[in-house]
Amino acid sequence: MSPFLFFLLLIGMTSNSDAITQKMVVVWGQPESLSRCVPHADLIWNLCMEICFKTESCVMTFLDNTETCYTCAFNESMSSVQQTRKEDKMKVAFKVGENLVDKCPAGENPPTFDGVMAEGDASTTTDDGKIQNYTISYTGTGWEFSVFSMKRCTSGYAFYRRPNIDWCIAVGYTSYANTSYSRTSNVCQQYGTELSGVASADEVEGLVYQLNALRERLNVTSFNVFADAQRTTECQETPTTEKCMSIDGFKTVDKSVQNLDAYHFMTDASAGATIGKQCMVMLGNVRNDGKVDFVECESDFPFPIWGAICGHEAFS
Repeated sequence: MSPFLFFLLLIGMTSNSDAITQKMVVVWGQPESLSRCVPHADLIWNLCMEICFKTESCVMTFLDNTETCYTCAFNESMSSVQQTRKEDKMKVAFKVGENLVDKCPAGENPPTFDGVMAEGDASTTTDDGKIQNYTISYTGTGWEFSVFSMKRCTSGYAFYRRPNIDWCIAVGYTSYANTSYSRTSNVCQQYGTELSGVASADEVEGLVYQLNALRERLNVTSFNVFADAQRTTECQETPTTEKCMSIDGFKTVDKSVQNLDAYHFMTDASAGATIGKQCMVMLGNVRNDGKVDFVECESDFPFPIWGAICGHEAFS
């Protein structure tokens, strides 16, 4: 066994989307720079490693010879790690991928065992989610990182993890009020996206934030946008049936929205059907921010409609 190896912490983690199993591998070492690392003077080593392990963006932890622990997040200029010895009393834990979850790696100079580069994933699923991958190679005196990073979403779009897809969402708008439902596809296509619904309270909260920002920027009293839902011909006649009160009662583009659970209706899903109001609008008028109502699809709007909710499948 290498004199530089302290121990291997066998902790497995599987992400919901990518089936990535990762572990913390501990070696004697010291980062050449701690400028991108956060100290945790009050944490013992094992808890410090656990924080890194559970934090998406964390790549490694470091314990110095004063027993102060640091967590180091992914960045595009990751510090190299200098190899040390046991008597130096400094150690580093790398977060790396491991497919053989029931076996301990064997070889020299972990985590790059026998010259094989280690790989890790520090991708994030926050609203500004990023794909962040890295490889670790052994240099003979330590380890260095190669990194890859890209945004999961088009600029201005927020990332959300839906049960069946990773999705990006934003308010698409025009420079004039009263766009029609038939023009919403053009509104979204100018951003390279499509008409979108909403699938969670978090998505609604994010859209409300955007609606408020746009209302203030344009200095208008309300900023309302179409959502991806136009009542079917059948349900215009029978809007209160079980089918018509569900997502199946509407024609949609965004098929990853599987129900109406995230929609906060001013009344309910049957509203306006008998008087020609067949298209759904999300309101941004301070009092009813994020609630949805129905309007006629092409004209005679009771309030200005500036655009549409737009979305696209997240990059992977």
